[in-house]
Amino acid sequence: MAQLLKWISLNQPEKERVLGLETAAEYRQRWISIRVVYFIGYLMFLAFGIVATGLWPYLKTLEPTVSKVFLAYVFGVTPLGQLIFSPLFGWWTNKLSSMRVPLMLLAAIFTVGSVIYALLGEFADHRGYVLLFSRTLVGVGSSAVTICRAYISSATMVSERTKTISYMALAQSLGLMVGPIFQSIFAELGEEGFSFLGWFRVNMYTIAGWICAALGLLNIVLLMPWIFQDSPIAVKEAMKNQGAATAKETWKSMQLQYFSITIMVVAFSLLMFVYVAFQTLLSPIALDQFGWTNEESLFYLGILMTAGALISCILFLVLDPLCKRFSEINVLVYGAMFALFLSQLFMIPIGSEPITAYMDANSTIGCPPTQEWCQSIPPVTKIQFTIAYTLLCVAFSIGTTLSQAVFSKLLGPRPQGTWMALLTCAGSAARIVGPGAVTVYVLLGTYWTFGASATLSGLIFLWMWVYRDRLHPTKPEPAEELKVLNSIKQ
Repeated sequence: MAQLLKWISLNQPEKERVLGLETAAEYRQRWISIRVVYFIGYLMFLAFGIVATGLWPYLKTLEPTVSKVFLAYVFGVTPLGQLIFSPLFGWWTNKLSSMRVPLMLLAAIFTVGSVIYALLGEFADHRGYVLLFSRTLVGVGSSAVTICRAYISSATMVSERTKTISYMALAQSLGLMVGPIFQSIFAELGEEGFSFLGWFRVNMYTIAGWICAALGLLNIVLLMPWIFQDSPIAVKEAMKNQGAATAKETWKSMQLQYFSITIMVVAFSLLMFVYVAFQTLLSPIALDQFGWTNEESLFYLGILMTAGALISCILFLVLDPLCKRFSEINVLVYGAMFALFLSQLFMIPIGSEPITAYMDANSTIGCPPTQEWCQSIPPVTKIQFTIAYTLLCVAFSIGTTLSQAVFSKLLGPRPQGTWMALLTCAGSAARIVGPGAVTVYVLLGTYWTFGASATLSGLIFLWMWVYRDRLHPTKPEPAEELKVLNSIKQ
């Protein structure tokens, strides 16, 4: 309770007051702005969580003849928009004195994309392509994640960085958790739903778009200058510690460790790839191998995703004290990357009975005859499915948080808009490729799909384990030594 009151009160701790880096009012304003960033992260992941389980059945109602391969395009176009626009907004952010304008613009784009998603049923034809367009806009809007990461890196001291990134990840996980809850609750509306004032139809699918649009508008309000302000405390801390007169001196004091940075980018990308691939496959696996209906799939997968998000929330709360007891790098390597490998290993089917036991020639429920591998490959059991998803949530929660924290510390106090755009692009590229797992699943089955991902995860885990000692950031050189080195070079 005391910790909660401290979090709410925003009173400046004595140990930070004596540093002289900011006043009590500046401290309070800085953390108010960080909380706005938390909300942005929450919104971006709510937008994913609220449609993840409903997107496939929604697409089927819009375009009954659509294939599962098109579903991969729908999932992939969102990170594609993020991939293209994140570097642009990251570069633009480095040129501006404030991050407010880019964030407000992206929030507006996100809101428009959400409204279009909710109104898809009002279009006479080409609904699948309109859905692609709406998800593209949402992807562009989600480029705000890049700016949020850059803001946290500049608005926190090194000692605050891991905890702040953990809380940012907690906000995102809450979005993932609340999203499926909304989808499960509003499943009671059914596909028919109701007509709102005769203007448009609200059902269990379109309600997701309206919720995201409303929160997008709220986000714009929170970004107003009387609420959100920039607080470059990281540069102030580095300048004081190094005795540097300018911010540029602090940047030059830390040499970039390109090999270590590459490892972090690869780890982050792999986590995103496997997580998005698994999320994309949730509904197809449930419908094919468990014989669930669309409504049952929405309900049970919503419960599973909510439980996974709850586990993630607990991990985010204990991650900072855990990293104080053990090395951040060890927690990342063993708690994230090894758990990721195990999660994929658990999804490899066992047994001898083929999936044909679930098929019904007179029904659309079950594994379709067009997937010929169903006749020879045993099904994934519900226990395997649950254990694998739980391990994946553990790996994703720990891995994405600590990879961002370590990445930020490796970069030092320099402006990180463009660098964070690189991290976002790597994650976006992985999210684009990730839904392609549906194609592998449809054509080759579960052995190839999860055997390949287990092999890849195992190799990356071994790579990180071998070079784990090189993932610690180098100590900055004192400003006086740096001046001597510069004079010698001249």
